Order: sequence, then C-alpha cells, then structure tokens
Amino acid sequence: MSRQSNRLFGTRKVLLGILLGGLVIAVPVALAGWAANAANSIAVSAGDPGATPMQPENITVDPPAGLPGDPVAQPASWPADPKKLAEIKRGEFLAVAGDCQYCHSIPGGKPFAGGQPVQTPFGDLMTPNITPDKRFGIGGWTDAQFWNALHNGIAPGNSLLVFPKYLYPLMPWQNYSKLSYPDVMAIKAYLDSLPPVAERDRPSQMHFPFTIRAGLLAWRWLFFRQHPTHYDPSWTPQEKDGYFLVEALAHCSECHTPRNLLMATEPSRFLSGGHILAQSWYAPDITHNPGTGIGGWSPGELFNFLYRDGDTKTGAPYGPMKDVVDDSLSRLPASAVQDIVAYLQVATPNLRAQIPPANGVHPEGNGKALYADNCARCHGADGKGVSANFPNLAGNESVWDGPPQDLISMILGGFQPWHSGGSAMPQFEQFLNNNQIADIANYVRTSWGNSGLADTTPRDVERERRMVSDWVALDTGTTQASLKDASGTAHFDDIHGQLELFGDRENCMLHGHFTDHTPGAKVKSVYLSGSCADNGAGFVGEITVDGKSYPAPFNVHDVVTGTHLTDLVLFGRMPGTNQQFDARIALAVPHY
Repeated sequence: MSRQSNRLFGTRKVLLGILLGGLVIAVPVALAGWAANAANSIAVSAGDPGATPMQPENITVDPPAGLPGDPVAQPASWPADPKKLAEIKRGEFLAVAGDCQYCHSIPGGKPFAGGQPVQTPFGDLMTPNITPDKRFGIGGWTDAQFWNALHNGIAPGNSLLVFPKYLYPLMPWQNYSKLSYPDVMAIKAYLDSLPPVAERDRPSQMHFPFTIRAGLLAWRWLFFRQHPTHYDPSWTPQEKDGYFLVEALAHCSECHTPRNLLMATEPSRFLSGGHILAQSWYAPDITHNPGTGIGGWSPGELFNFLYRDGDTKTGAPYGPMKDVVDDSLSRLPASAVQDIVAYLQVATPNLRAQIPPANGVHPEGNGKALYADNCARCHGADGKGVSANFPNLAGNESVWDGPPQDLISMILGGFQPWHSGGSAMPQFEQFLNNNQIADIANYVRTSWGNSGLADTTPRDVERERRMVSDWVALDTGTTQASLKDASGTAHFDDIHGQLELFGDRENCMLHGHFTDHTPGAKVKSVYLSGSCADNGAGFVGEITVDGKSYPAPFNVHDVVTGTHLTDLVLFGRMPGTNQQFDARIALAVPHY
C-alpha cells in the first residue's frame, strides 16, 4: 500500500514524540523505584473485591434474525463439572459484554486469533491472538499473568530488559481493573476452553518513540489508578448492574468520553462525546443532558437502539456503533441492556452549553441542489425518507448534534445494509469532491428544523477522507487469482469476498473464496483471510486449500497508474509446499 503518512495531529504528533522521547530517557532514572514497587504490588492486588455484578445469564450465540455479525465462539467441549461449566458461561457472558471477539478477530478469520488493525495517532496496533494456543496465543499464561494483564495492564515479558512489558492503553485495562478476581478468572476459563489457533501475531506498526513500551511508565504514573467500583447509594440494583457493564467492561466510556493530548480519558467529561482515536468517527454525547445528550430519549427508544438496532425514525446505529450492537449488545440478555439504559439515565449530566438552534441564515452553498441530485431519491426532498428502508434525516440528532465527522464519514464511506435484505448507502467519495460533500453536510445539518450548524469545511472533508476505510468487493470481474505449482496453474472462475482498505492505506483486512469449477481441476477451492502487515508491504493470515490450512505470510505490491493506486497484488509461497498463490484486486477509487 502507498506510504502516505497520517497527518491527523500534525505538529501535535511531533511535540508528543519529543515529549515521550524525553520521558523514555528520564523516567527510568526518576521512577525506577516506583516501577519495582508497582510490580511487587501485583500479588497484593489479586485480592481486590472489584465489582459485584449481576448474575450470569445466557447469551445469544448466533446473530438475531435480520442482523449481521458472527457467531460467538464456543468451547471445543463443555465440561461436565457444574462448577467449571458455570465459570465458563460467566466468562462467555463477560467476553461478549466486553466485545472481546470483535476486536481480537478479523472478518472471515478464526475467532480470537487477532490481527485486527487499530489506527491511533501514534501508529497502528494489531490485536493479538488470545486463543489457548501455547506457541502463538496465551495458552502458556498462568492465572497470575492473565490477572496482571487485565487488571494492571502488564503482559508477560520485559521492555528494555528491566521494565515490565506494559500494554498500550488502547486495551481498556484501566476499566478492567474494576473487575473482581473471580470474573477475570472466568474470562480466562472461557478463553482457555476455545479451540487453539496457531496463527502468529501481526506485528504492530507504532512510530518511534512509541515503540518503546518502557515510556508507558510515565503515562501510567500520570493517568492510571486502580479504581475500585463505588456505587452511588441511591442507585437501584438495575442501575448498579448497568454501571458495571458501562464502566468495568468499557462498553461505553472508552469511546464516548473525550481524551486529552496524551490520549487519556477525561473523567470530568464522562460520556460527553469524543473522537475515536485516529479514525473518522465521533462518538456522540450520551450523558443525560436533554440538549446535547440523550436526555430527550425515552427508555424504550434507548433500548430499541441498543438492543434491536434502532429504527429509521428515532435513529439507528452506524459506523463502529453498528458493530457493537450486532456483535455484543444484541447477544446479551435483554435485561442486561435494560440495565445499561437504566444507568445511562442517572449518569452525571453534561454541563456543556446546549447547541443553539439553527437560525436559517447559515450558508448552504450548493448543498440544496447537490442533495436533490444525490440524496433525495432515498432520503426524500423533505428529509423524511421515502420508505422504512431509508433513514430520516429531518430531526435526526445523529446528523446535526455535535461535530460533523460522522455525517462526513457516512457520505464518504457509505453504509452496509442496516438489516439483511435492506439497502446499502453508496460511497460518494468516488463521485463528490470535498467542497460538494461539505455543502451537502451543511445543508442536511441546518434543514427541515435540524438544529445544527453549517460548520463543515472542505478541510474537514479532506481530513476525514484520509482516514475513512474503503470496502472493495472481491468478485470474478474485478479480481484475478491463481494457485500454481510444478504440475500447473489453477485459475479461479468464481471469486467472492471483501477487502477493507484502511484510511492510512497501509492496513487492510481481507477474506475471500476462490473456486475453480473446471472439470477435473486439481484445486477446487481456496479460502483466504488475514490482514496487512509491515506497513502495507506484507499480508499475514491463513489460506485453506481444499480443506487443508496453511499460514499465509504473503507479500503485497501496489500497482500505481499515474498518481493513483489502482490495484493490489498479493503473492507468496505457502510454507512447506511448492504452491504459490497470486491475486490481483482492482480498486476503482480515484482519490488514491
């Protein structure tokens, strides 16, 4: 993939590099004693009571009718011992509530085998393999090591020889420090019960000096406190259970709470909305503030949004929130989601000033005409949607409340079908320029009574354009693939799958099926899944040829026509064989 640098934070990144580079040098001298004390405190902290949550309940393994998503990973076998069975079921509930499988899997890949690229301002992290494989997963971890990772953010191993191997705070171990020891062990019991997957971790691509984990000691000293769970005495049991899910399992606060310059959450602005790291999404205010938050939503509307995927009138989840609903919230017992709703209604209200209503004089540029040409066919000239399949934009808070990032991202990147059998929203990044998208966004945010501001600029669109992911369909018309060895070459005549190309153009996730229907074909079927590595120059995953699986450490080559990236080529030899796989994927995306 092309080596375009992510300039999301510009000068800020440079200053942070200088700051943390200095801390990497200074902290070992100033805080070495503190590090030793912190390491020695692990054994003591294992007795912390943590939260006292709701009783375990069964989860829904398969996606509810009409919703996408993957089945929840199941144990290789369920134990006969009732006590052990209850512990695994408890761990399964907690893992689903924390949405662990989504982060630690890639589309089409093995559950919990890792490889999901996560973009940050400081580089890209790859989620690790947490299956019980003893070589590549966490099968060799002791109970104490697993507890230390979840509760203290420290993995087995060392950094710079003498420092613990601190985990990046992208993993919400700060929240997990609220979990009790039995709950952490229940999660481990569930993960240990799953089939092991012998897949090597994809190497992360952090920028220097953020590659030096010892520098995280300063971050931990400034921001990490093991917070025991303190319930408000006035809360009902349902509200306490909701707090446990929102906070101890990081279900809401990690995205919906703003972060400071060093990417630590700001407790004083709890749930008041924030940018999702270096991604093109903004998590809105979900405090009980009636002006900027969800104070105007009824409990039933919130439950419908979180559990049943919302509707086209009140609102429906999209972007990362859509994945949270499909893979986590909709799999929990309804009572657990009702607990979350109950807690959100008593969470501290946001004290920010309410957004002023639109006064009708904001400039809309050519937005009205552009909307009529590109949007009205589905969303209606009045913004109310032409059918139940298309969401209303009139009165829809998600398009006008807060910054315009989410609306820009939706226009650029489109939207997968809301429900099975539904209609997808196309990607307009290929057809509209930055000025046109800004005009449409400003028109939508200020029309039909919407109380937003016409504050979207072409620069905003350009910034989001660099981060938005592209979804490219693999099909027989645009993708060519072959598998060759000494006996000949198999050309596949039936191809389907999907490539997600991240905004930095250095990360991707891919899954594809390749079939040769030729009579007597030596190779009938190939399935490939994995993600990009080595700053876009490599691909790591698994390839299955006629039912037999192999590692897939392939190379990635960019095909550039003029100034545009037009094709990706994956190629490489399967380990232990003389077979070579080649695939060329056409990308019709002109802004590359």
